[in-house]
Amino acid sequence: MATFVRNRVLHQLTWAPEDEAERCGRREALCELDGLLAQLEQVNLHGGVIPTRVLVALRRKGVIFRPRAGAAELIEAIFAIQEQFMRQPDGVRPSEPLTLDLRGRLAS
Repeated sequence: MATFVRNRVLHQLTWAPEDEAERCGRREALCELDGLLAQLEQVNLHGGVIPTRVLVALRRKGVIFRPRAGAAELIEAIFAIQEQFMRQPDGVRPSEPLTLDLRGRLAS
């Protein structure tokens, strides 16, 4: 027999109001990152060369990587970049702006 435990954490977290322009900007950035992520996942699954347009878009988002970075490393970078666009509840300090430098983390 299953026992269900209810805890009363509902409504304990609150988020500051967000104006429409900020919301649209965040959503557009996350949608663009999702598109890049889908392309990199296809490259990772099927092999092949990472399209130049994907590399250019990642650089525009602040990702610094070595010329022969693989799809798996760039996928990890996208996950890290997406964190910047996630809203934080009130009382939680936002992390510092992130510029991801994968060069030091990747094997030569």
